[in-house]
Amino acid sequence: MVRNYKRKSNRGNYGNNNLSLALKLLNEGKPLNTVSKEYGIPARTLRRHRDHKVQTPGRLQFGRHRQIFPEEVEKELKQHITEMERRMFGLTSKNLRRLAFDVAQKAGYDHPFNKETRMAGEDWLKSFLERNGLSLRQPQSTSMARIVGFNRPKVDQFFDLLRSIFANADYDSPKIWNMDETALTTVQKPSKIMAEKGIRQVGKVTSAERGELVTFICAMNAAGGYLPPLYVFPRKRMVDVLMKGSPPGSVGYVTESGWSDGEQFLKWLQHFATVTNASKNAKQIIILDGHHSHKTLKAVEFCRDNGIELLTLPPHSTHKMQPLDRCYFKSLKNAYNQNADHWMASNPGRRISIYEIAELSCKAFLASAAPEKAINGFKLCGLWPMDPGVFNEADFAGSKLTEEDENVPPTQTSQPSEPQSSRSAPSESAPQPSEQTPQPSEPTPKTSESAPQPSESAPQPSEPTPQPSEPSPQTSEPTPQPSEPTPQPSESAPQPSESAPQPSEFSQSSGVSAQVKDLTIPFAPTVNQMMNFK
Repeated sequence: MVRNYKRKSNRGNYGNNNLSLALKLLNEGKPLNTVSKEYGIPARTLRRHRDHKVQTPGRLQFGRHRQIFPEEVEKELKQHITEMERRMFGLTSKNLRRLAFDVAQKAGYDHPFNKETRMAGEDWLKSFLERNGLSLRQPQSTSMARIVGFNRPKVDQFFDLLRSIFANADYDSPKIWNMDETALTTVQKPSKIMAEKGIRQVGKVTSAERGELVTFICAMNAAGGYLPPLYVFPRKRMVDVLMKGSPPGSVGYVTESGWSDGEQFLKWLQHFATVTNASKNAKQIIILDGHHSHKTLKAVEFCRDNGIELLTLPPHSTHKMQPLDRCYFKSLKNAYNQNADHWMASNPGRRISIYEIAELSCKAFLASAAPEKAINGFKLCGLWPMDPGVFNEADFAGSKLTEEDENVPPTQTSQPSEPQSSRSAPSESAPQPSEQTPQPSEPTPKTSESAPQPSESAPQPSEPTPQPSEPSPQTSEPTPQPSEPTPQPSESAPQPSESAPQPSEFSQSSGVSAQVKDLTIPFAPTVNQMMNFK
């Protein structure tokens, strides 16, 4: 088939939906010519589809090329792709092409796929993505801590606490704030430039290989207002020239590293109380992350004396629940990089230092601090208006695919419990033959002689005692009564039959394959079932 083929006629421009509706009216007894004029479909075409004289009645098909998979199969493939993406194990283009080949081979569909590479072609991939509304995206790296931390119990607990805070005090949108820190560097990320086609490397001037960082602390409220920022410069003594060209009302301080700490956060709280006139009669609420510098004793006492309520977000959930991260910081960084690029082009031979950051960030702050970004950020995170249902089950799909328990701290998941440790010592908890012997007066030291004789169908023990290397799962529990035969580990353990499916690309699983770590292609149950179609 010709790549990027363009149609040269308008045949079949009425679409499959109109054709299905027209056939439905014909089956109800409506005249053929009336339906043909109403939907703009030729009468001969309607007659052929009505009389089943075409291969696919009710569906348009032009040319000799046919779609390899039926509509229901492609629908299941699309559902599988989206489900894997939500679980943070998205399929690459090669994974999908291999999956398409395996499904076609297993189900027995006639296909032109390459049998040497065992992959579908790039043309099939392109047309499949276009038909199903999919695209190839660059994923954002998400740590395991964020995947595990953002789960339903913790989010529900946070919203319950937020609901109780709103019930105890009268908070409206101008009094609900979100605060966070970000870093501005003297080495900007260059914007895209024009260059000759075919050149492998394209460069653009920056100040240095690695720049200095200046902490930029800002806050916005649910009404669309922004607090003047606070700067933390990497110096030992503060000089006024560092704040040259800074946004109106902003303040600056210094630390040896340029990072924010508990003392700088306390200074920001004082700056916040001055700008917002926070007091016990005019309470304000600040939603922020749980960094240790935000929970010092001095900061808590200051907030208590000035009517400021601090509410920390659940750990490792700011990528979903913090308005500044979701709606503001990206536009701020893009505007800052553009201003830095323009400054470097306007001042050839000079370097950006920490003395120019305030002026460059001022233009970026004023350009990106739009009220609708703050309003939409709080609404998107469900903070105002408060909406716990803003996150559905698809948002928590990643937390269900981990080996760590949502409600148990990660440090406890790796430690076995006492019952498990007791099972690892079969010699201590092995069943005592004296307790289970039918004749208590004559205990027999051998388990094989003292154990009650089961029926003929019961498995016979092959070894007198379980081996320490393979402890029996029943060693920590008392041996059953004589009326119930005691299954021995050597015989009662389920042995895999020859017909049982071996772990492979086609191993069935519930939703996601347990072999993701082995880079096998997982299958949804519906995809496994559809491979049995003929």
